[in-house]
Amino acid sequence: MTQRPPPEKAWLRVGEVARRTGLTVRTLHHYDQLGLLVPSGRSDGDYRLYDADDLRRLLAIQHLKSLGLSLDDIAAALDDPTFDARDAVERHIALVEERLGQERELLARLRGLREASETGWEEVLDVIALTERLRHPDPVVRVRAALDAPTTAPLATLVELLVAEPDVSVRETLTWAIAGHGWRATPLLVRQLASKDARVRLTALHVLSKVGDPAATAAVAERLGDADGAVARKAAFTLGQIGGGAALAALVAALGVGDTGLGDAVATALARFGASASGPLIDALGSPDAAVRGNAAESLALIGDPAGAAQLAATLDDPDPTVRFAALFALGELPGETAGNAIAGAVESDDARVRALATRLRADRAGGAPRG
Repeated sequence: MTQRPPPEKAWLRVGEVARRTGLTVRTLHHYDQLGLLVPSGRSDGDYRLYDADDLRRLLAIQHLKSLGLSLDDIAAALDDPTFDARDAVERHIALVEERLGQERELLARLRGLREASETGWEEVLDVIALTERLRHPDPVVRVRAALDAPTTAPLATLVELLVAEPDVSVRETLTWAIAGHGWRATPLLVRQLASKDARVRLTALHVLSKVGDPAATAAVAERLGDADGAVARKAAFTLGQIGGGAALAALVAALGVGDTGLGDAVATALARFGASASGPLIDALGSPDAAVRGNAAESLALIGDPAGAAQLAATLDDPDPTVRFAALFALGELPGETAGNAIAGAVESDDARVRALATRLRADRAGGAPRG
């Protein structure tokens, strides 16, 4: 119950508290009615009186309210010893993220309209109509809209819709619509590579693999170390599609990194470079890392360049059995006398797996068409 104030204590009336805090008197009355901030004293005229403890509580209320917490959560935070602050913060984070998503969607629409407005109001209306069709709940309608999108819808809108699209068919149609814009799509797609959502990163890489813009190489190469294995493998594939010296260097640097799936993806991507990758891969056979040597041998097998035969033959003496096997398998894919002699010599290997593979490869060479 509110007490009559001791005369020696410093008190502030409600108007003074409102003036000092920037709140309205009505707000302070409301807090009192809710029990959130009940003044500690009343004057003889029944005016609300606040002491220093009340002001400290009001300051805490304002801080918590600035974080977006509801008045109920604030009351619980201040008065309930069992209150779970983490739960309240998590709920508020979810609400803020939802609002941010809505704001980003609105911003993308406005940018799209700004981009389209250069061509006239009728075209703007066409863009609005197409955008609504692209957001239609029926995926069949969205696919048809996506087929019309390349020349009509703003690029930023297409990318925004692509990363949010749940239907595979619509997503693929939008992919080609965006890829048709070529290098202009690269900055928008690269931005999506920073998304916290692995599916969004994967989708952006898929489109970048269709665009093939070397300007995306550095950003794509960073995804080789992605925590999501599917994203890392897609990054390797995308670098293979982009091509160029920077992409080749990034893939060679990724040899032996990550799990077997990524190693296979890197080896396959390197094979797309053909003989131009042979030099760096032959050098990689001398790496101190067995995983690097093994992946390099796998890539050379896929390329089939006889220039690597001598170094692969030397790798048959590698201390790692997996590397020896990979080197022999690669030799089996190469034409020429050097590869053939190395295979024949491996028939006498102390490694049972190498002996078995060498025997089969020698028989294949003897029975098949000559190589080289």
